[in-house]
Amino acid sequence: MLTLIRDLYAYQSWADAEVCRLIATIPAAQTDPKILTMLNHLHAVQRFFLLSVQGELPTREEMMKELSFEELRSSMQKFHKLADGSYLPKLRESRLRDKLEIPWFKDYQPTCSEALVQGVMHSQHHRAQVLTLARSLGGTPTVVDYIVWTSKSRPAPDWGVAATAS
Repeated sequence: MLTLIRDLYAYQSWADAEVCRLIATIPAAQTDPKILTMLNHLHAVQRFFLLSVQGELPTREEMMKELSFEELRSSMQKFHKLADGSYLPKLRESRLRDKLEIPWFKDYQPTCSEALVQGVMHSQHHRAQVLTLARSLGGTPTVVDYIVWTSKSRPAPDWGVAATAS
C-alpha cells in the first residue's frame, strides 16, 4: 500500500502543478473568487491529512487562511516537495494501520492509509472543478488524469508557467 500511496502523491504533485501552470496563463482565473476558494480548500485539505498523519494537526487559522494565487502556488510547491521528497520516503508501512482522530468524524477514526488516500481523492475532485471553471474563463484545460501521467512515464511536476494561453 505504501508504494501506491507514494505513487499517488507523486501524481498529485504533477497534477497540481499542471493546474497551477494553466491558471497562471489566464489572468481572470488568478483572481476568480470561485477558483481561489476551491484551490485554497483543496490545498488546506491536502495539508490537513498529511500533517495529521505526521502528528502535527494544523490550527484552524492555518486551515482557513485565504491565499492569493501566487501564494497558493508557492505553498503547494513547498508542500509537495516536502511530502514527496522528505516525509513519504521515510514513512513506514506499519504507520499506515494506525488510527487518527479527525475532529469532524466523531464516531470514526480512519487509518493513516485511509487519510492519505482521502487527501489525494479529495484533491482530484476539486481539480476537476477548477479546470471546469478555468474553461469558463477562456482557458483550455489540460488533462490531468492519473493514467495520462503514467502514460507520460510519470513526469516530475513543472511549476513554471505554461507556454501558451488560450
